[in-house]
Amino acid sequence: MKGGPSMRVAVLTARPDLPVNRELVEAGERAGVAVEVLGALALVGRAAPPAVWRLDEPLALAGVAAVLPRVGSWRPDSVLAVLEAMLAAGVPSLNNPDPIRRGRDHWRTIGALAGAGVPHPETLAGVDPERLAEAAARVLGFPCVIKARHSRQGVGVVRCTGRDQLDATLDAMFRLGEEAVVQRECRAGGVSRRVLVLDGTVLGATEHRAAAGEFRSNAARGAGVAVVTINGNLADLAVAAAAVLGLGFCGVDLFPDGERWVVGEVNPSPGWKHFAAATGIPVADAVLRALVRRGGAA
Repeated sequence: MKGGPSMRVAVLTARPDLPVNRELVEAGERAGVAVEVLGALALVGRAAPPAVWRLDEPLALAGVAAVLPRVGSWRPDSVLAVLEAMLAAGVPSLNNPDPIRRGRDHWRTIGALAGAGVPHPETLAGVDPERLAEAAARVLGFPCVIKARHSRQGVGVVRCTGRDQLDATLDAMFRLGEEAVVQRECRAGGVSRRVLVLDGTVLGATEHRAAAGEFRSNAARGAGVAVVTINGNLADLAVAAAAVLGLGFCGVDLFPDGERWVVGEVNPSPGWKHFAAATGIPVADAVLRALVRRGGAA
């Protein structure tokens, strides 16, 4: 493009080496948009006056039209502090900090869905592991599923078939300083659908089926992934979940539960490797266009 890129956008991530970030840079090159991947580990946010420093000099935020935060498990609160400094300096984000915090916390996700009447698995949380186990056994029954509150990709998720296993797992997690929720297992275990939602529109959907001997239907745990067409009700359910959490871009995991589907999780920083391979949808290009829209509206 003559004259160089017409706009500059940023990706904020603690893992700048991930393939999705390269895809976004390449999408920008095709569209004539400069995509700068900001390694969060080298950044420091300042609250007032708002600014972001990289090493020993301030980052030039005035030319950044919009930012895509990709907040994973590495120092998430510190990455969000940098994002907050960027927002305070006038850079719009595809996902804002509080919605990201809700989406990263299973209990806060369920609370938001419940408050809006969006169907979800029955979920319990408590301070004492023994009391939580007792309540889960009485209210949810077995099998039930324990989730670390900030778990992702199936890590920290345990299926319990009896009280002894439930007691032992919760006790171990709490002793390690890990807070957890307990959910009633959906009746069609091992199957889920991942729906990517961008700016209130469904990009597409995939169906995940757990590997043999595994109950978790995460692609990271070896689940089979295939493209699937979802009906209007499921699309509306995914869009509603994204709207309730306030996320411009997210992955919504739907689980079959008897005659209905429920929202199991909402991921505010979804990867799309398996999704794109199954659907053929150029996710990076769509996300880049959303960032350009954010920048144009600022």
